[in-house]
Amino acid sequence: MPIDNPSVALPDGPTYQGTMAGPIDQGTGARGMSDNVVDEAITQAYDVEQNKMMEFNQARIHLDRLIRDWATECEDTDVRRKTRDVEIDVEGLRQKGDLDEDETIIPVRVIDVNISRELPPYVNYLKNSRRLMTFRSLSNPNEDPQLIEQEYTRGMTYSGWENNYYKALDGACAHGWSSVEVVFDATKPLNVGIEYVAHDELFWPRTVKNIQDSPRLIRAYDVTIIKLKEWVRDFGFSGPQVQLITQPLKDTQKENETRRIYKLMFKKEGVVWVGWFSLDNGVNDWLKKPEKLFVGIYESQQVPVQMQTGIDMFGQPIMGTQMTTQWKEADVKQYPFFKLPYRESEKPKAVDNKGRVFLDENKQEAQTAILSGYVNGITRASNIYASPSVEDGSGSALKELENLKLCGGRILSKPMTFWAPPYPDAQILRALQYFDVANSEETNQVSFASMNREDSRKTATEIGAAQQTQQTLNSVQLTLFSTFIREVNSFAWLIVQSQALQGFISFLLTPQGSNPDGSPIFVNNQKLIEQKWELRSAGDVDVIQRQEKIQQMMQDWPIIANTPLAMRFLCDLLKLKYPDVGDQYTNILMAGNPVVIVQALATVLAGVIQQHPEILQTMPPEQAQQLTQMLTVAQQMTQAQQGAVTNGKMNPQQQAAAAQGSGPQPAQPTTESNEQPSQNIQ
Repeated sequence: MPIDNPSVALPDGPTYQGTMAGPIDQGTGARGMSDNVVDEAITQAYDVEQNKMMEFNQARIHLDRLIRDWATECEDTDVRRKTRDVEIDVEGLRQKGDLDEDETIIPVRVIDVNISRELPPYVNYLKNSRRLMTFRSLSNPNEDPQLIEQEYTRGMTYSGWENNYYKALDGACAHGWSSVEVVFDATKPLNVGIEYVAHDELFWPRTVKNIQDSPRLIRAYDVTIIKLKEWVRDFGFSGPQVQLITQPLKDTQKENETRRIYKLMFKKEGVVWVGWFSLDNGVNDWLKKPEKLFVGIYESQQVPVQMQTGIDMFGQPIMGTQMTTQWKEADVKQYPFFKLPYRESEKPKAVDNKGRVFLDENKQEAQTAILSGYVNGITRASNIYASPSVEDGSGSALKELENLKLCGGRILSKPMTFWAPPYPDAQILRALQYFDVANSEETNQVSFASMNREDSRKTATEIGAAQQTQQTLNSVQLTLFSTFIREVNSFAWLIVQSQALQGFISFLLTPQGSNPDGSPIFVNNQKLIEQKWELRSAGDVDVIQRQEKIQQMMQDWPIIANTPLAMRFLCDLLKLKYPDVGDQYTNILMAGNPVVIVQALATVLAGVIQQHPEILQTMPPEQAQQLTQMLTVAQQMTQAQQGAVTNGKMNPQQQAAAAQGSGPQPAQPTTESNEQPSQNIQ
């Protein structure tokens, strides 16, 4: 385990500097005594370093230093938010004299527009999938994961679940990265929730490359006094320390304002610990002392239990030892914080990521200046100005006469020259268009760039190619979001799995026996839940790959339209494009297919002949043989379309109804445990 200072003071000896592993004896493979002494010294130094985080007075120095290291970034974050919003008080600037009365500022919010353009693909990726994650059993590769996928999606898509993802996406686009925390929350259906952590509310050592390697993490909270007092009652916060925070604000105007407190997480011997503290003046101890982090994950262990196994010949109980399963709180070895970067690059540090505010700030300022200057120029060119045509001979400097109005039907005592500034050059608008096109191309919005050009060469092919390129670029960006979702939900699944195995939540209920009144007893499907599952983001399959497949099928349709594969191909395309109503469209399509009608007639006729074979005997031999051959040909014609008919959900009764002209009845989609249609489209 690494320590902050590689120089370790050996007991009763000089300082040792070097590698942690000493030389190994080539003959025995054992390490020397001196190496054991070094290892013991390193362990002692590590324990001392870790114990500093348990004593508040010693830990406070490190915590205060870490928070102050982020002071500049917190200030920059607030500036970036204001830069994105372009909060300008035009009237206030006029009163201060920074703007003339006929001037204005028209903000061009390039940053906000770029972020708004980039969010739809992410939202589509998150929402347009029928499931949140895909599951694959590592214990039983043949296990059907459909039920567990639907049940997990039902529980994790609680009310408002999207908001935290939206905030994380918006924060990452604006600042370069954002974070969420997976928390144990008994108010949620599966006892797990996902909380957004603002960009300026999560601190770690700034030189760290991966926050999971950080020795400590700090999350800031702004809470009210009432909330603090509730935490004393509900979560064991220190009443005297909370009193030190709230007492100075009592009966003042700031009594209802929030106070900043912090949650500390650090790793001790590889296990995550959590504590709460405040840096307000007067607080001299932990708000809640550090303890091992618990997020609802338990682990099972086999323990011996003394139990009666029988009765001896004298009627005395026979005691024996049996192994039974007990659950205990599992050690958490991973921080429940997950970072979403805007873009990944070769920059080593986690804080080196930049967002759209950094990338677009100068362009936004330039476009705002150009547009404001253009409008102000038009305003001034629309006014009329006048000056005397002849010098008055006084030699006085130029004076501006105020409160003079130009009125018609009046005679002036002196000749005047009326004039106005020239109108701004229209090329300014082309400059703004250039900025818009360049900005769209830079932000991967190539379809916007193509549509915004003013040339006359735009064609449907060019626009289609631009849209295809944009989809490809969006897919590249979505890979980071896919990785982020997978990390978050893989950790959340550990909580859900543990809670479900112990029966703390209802998950994948199956009937098992019945109550005395005859009503069924439902229990969690332990056999399915306890398997080792691998999770992946469902958007990869249900959104990206589906869109790519649809696009490819649309391109291939002109080739396949005139082939025997056309009907099956079209049915699959409809089901991919419209997963909610694709089956109904397929049924209607198949109802008007001549092949289906022929098949239905052949089926009805074959059934009649099977029930009344004497019909063939009453017919001339030539007609009977011809009828038999026609039935054989009809059967061969329909074999190529059998797959499409099956996908169309048409049973023989529906086919017969189609042949009679009534049309098939739409197939009812099957339902799963969460009462959602089953549409397993891959």
